[in-house]
Amino acid sequence: MGQNNNGAGQKVGFVGLGAMGSRMVAHLKGFADVQVFDLDVARREQAAASAGGEAVASISAMADAQVVILMLPDSPIVDKVLRNELLKTLKSGALVIDMSSSTPANTIENAKLAKQHGITFIDAPVSGGIGGAESGKLAIMAGGEAADFARALPLLNRMGTKVVHVGPVGSGHAVKALNNLLGATILVATSEIFAAGEKFGLDPAVMHQVIDASSGGSFMTAQAWPRAVLPKTWNFGFAMQLMNKDVGIAMSLIESTGVKTVLCEANAALWAKAVKETPGADMTGITKGIREAAGL
Repeated sequence: MGQNNNGAGQKVGFVGLGAMGSRMVAHLKGFADVQVFDLDVARREQAAASAGGEAVASISAMADAQVVILMLPDSPIVDKVLRNELLKTLKSGALVIDMSSSTPANTIENAKLAKQHGITFIDAPVSGGIGGAESGKLAIMAGGEAADFARALPLLNRMGTKVVHVGPVGSGHAVKALNNLLGATILVATSEIFAAGEKFGLDPAVMHQVIDASSGGSFMTAQAWPRAVLPKTWNFGFAMQLMNKDVGIAMSLIESTGVKTVLCEANAALWAKAVKETPGADMTGITKGIREAAGL
């Protein structure tokens, strides 16, 4: 595949094929020459098939990649993959796009280290959950130099419909963490309101009909309620542990700014407690816990 000026035909590595990455990479089919890697061999094979690419047994097999996309669980794993593997593997001039939910300070440091190797590192985390990853309609918030963002944009446009350059490197991860803290706070508040309504005697499905179309409506009432709360499956597809991680990143960021928060602090404490009590639960497990505490 010869590269054209739309960014198509590049050799692209994709590392991290979990619930999100496995769906995102499929949108690169026919657009890029894709190599995929995950520690899980079955995931590698499935992703290679869906992306029309090649499953590789190690990151070192991506030596010729012009771009490598990371979709990994947390900052320590991103740091390890970049510093121990990619910086020793990629050629000068390569671009690394971290689409994971990482810590902004680590991202800034990773960009500095990558630059010493002649490699560009930008952040482009996502929002929109499994549904957005499946449909290619994610919101993507990118941090980096304008020229580096422009270089990444054709690939990002394959996976998202709302791709925004939010500022210098690290800015994407900052916006992502703050967004998820806001979402987590809205989820808890919505859970408390629905528990109170149900205790009063309201039908949760009828309440949902009204609230979702009113000023109290949100992403949570539009997505989480019909998918995981009303049917009581408690399986939205985003781990409570991951939400708690993002809440922690956002609270550290807020602390560094000196902004005083009341609601966000109380919310962060609730998430930390919920993770201890129900490790391994879905994020909507916090709603289940609020219901149970209310005697529902």
